[in-house]
Amino acid sequence: MAPMAGYDEIADWYEQEFLPRSSDDAYGVDRSLRELLGPGDGTCLEVGCGTGVHAASLRTLGWTPVGVDVSAGMLRHARGRLACVRGDAERLPVRDASVDAAVAVMVHSDMPGYPDVLRETARALRPGACSSTWACTPASAVGSPTVRTRTPW
Repeated sequence: MAPMAGYDEIADWYEQEFLPRSSDDAYGVDRSLRELLGPGDGTCLEVGCGTGVHAASLRTLGWTPVGVDVSAGMLRHARGRLACVRGDAERLPVRDASVDAAVAVMVHSDMPGYPDVLRETARALRPGACSSTWACTPASAVGSPTVRTRTPW
């Protein structure tokens, strides 16, 4: 049996309580996806997809979202939103150069080996693809800017 991930214990709360309260794009995730990732027509890997809440935004942009997350509890909710698999972001369960784009939304602080996650993401991307990271920092809660990046590979 695989070890329990930290978010397994709060997955139901996250889906039922947290997400409904943040559904108005208060953190600017949808806007960031439009600006940084933009429209596309290939496969977009969401690294740390959680409950898959960003899948609809990716589809609106034309992408086919697929997700990977370490939390079985979160993936229980994600399965109705996107194709997804349980896996470690430091060892993504995808072939080299197999995805057209990748996003990581508000997950960097939950992944102690985030530099390894970025290397793995680069490995999974096709040549010429891009990745987008949207990170909320503790200062974001008091009005400081968030970290948003777009990286062409």
